[in-house]
Amino acid sequence: MKTNKAVFSSILMMVLLLCSCGGLTRGDFKDSAEGSVSDKILSLASLSPSGHNTQPWTVRIISEDKWIIGWDKNRALGAVDPGNRELIISLGAFCEAVKIASEKYGLHAKITTVAKNNFDDVIAEIVFTQGKVEGKKSILLEKRRIVRKGHLSKPLSAEDKEKLKSDVVSKVYYFDRESEEGKLIEKAVFESNMVQTKREDAVKELADWIRWSDEEIRTKRDGLTPSGMEIGGIANFVVRNFYSREDALTESFRESSMKAVKEQLSSYGTWIIIATEKETPSHLMTAGADFLKIGIAGIEKNIALHPMTQPIEENEFKLHLKKALPVKGEIQFVLRSGYVEEYPLPVSVRMEVKQIIRK
Repeated sequence: MKTNKAVFSSILMMVLLLCSCGGLTRGDFKDSAEGSVSDKILSLASLSPSGHNTQPWTVRIISEDKWIIGWDKNRALGAVDPGNRELIISLGAFCEAVKIASEKYGLHAKITTVAKNNFDDVIAEIVFTQGKVEGKKSILLEKRRIVRKGHLSKPLSAEDKEKLKSDVVSKVYYFDRESEEGKLIEKAVFESNMVQTKREDAVKELADWIRWSDEEIRTKRDGLTPSGMEIGGIANFVVRNFYSREDALTESFRESSMKAVKEQLSSYGTWIIIATEKETPSHLMTAGADFLKIGIAGIEKNIALHPMTQPIEENEFKLHLKKALPVKGEIQFVLRSGYVEEYPLPVSVRMEVKQIIRK
């Protein structure tokens, strides 16, 4: 009897240990910077956001004072972003992150968009000059993350709305959840997600960027991880050990995805719309920079952001929102936002610096 109890206890402890393990996160990887200021800046800048966490940015270091910013064609999302709109926005966020990281080391980064279209090889140039040391924003950059769960159903205060957009160039609009515009956006988000779950090309592309196992996360250090998708508890253990790309193509996975969207839309406070006058590379870069600024500004206020891009990726919904909302210009971001009890630790993984640099 004692032996059976001992065996049972051992099995129980093993199960609890496995279930409590949430898989690999950013904290499991050491800083890849090798010591140079450029490496340190890149390591920090790589924490900027990108669709499916593809991390499409590339950097050519011409000299200590000049970098050339490009993009990796293997990291473009052809199904949901055929025009490279979101990719250029990601590069804008990355360049803003370079600027923030540079300030930590007493440098000022001047960013110039040089691309004429979204598919030019060279997108921007960054020139560094001496500046003031500023470390606060870099600390917030390290904390920033996308938060899918735990939003409180409380609209952002007028004071916080002003704070979020205080340093932003693009047009920013707020629509609280219970407003008519808020309900319209929520409906568009849900229905556009439904459309994408039925698009085979979009589903396959998503499947390509999900990193289920710890081994795959450790090897690739990009994409969507179970922890990044906020899959917790026993479910996290199950998907990390038993799921593969093929599982993301099944009908049950699509149903689970829509269930997750429905749960997300049951708790939040305010929709944030970021719009630009035009959709040139320069405007898109600015939108990306502004998204990062808003995300960083919200951390100290415990304001979480969750981009829900599907209504912009599906043209019929984008046109509908543009027509129905009192928004001037081109909508670049639909952000679900809300207060959280405690801003969670970042979990999404990042590539090593050497993978970003091009000769």
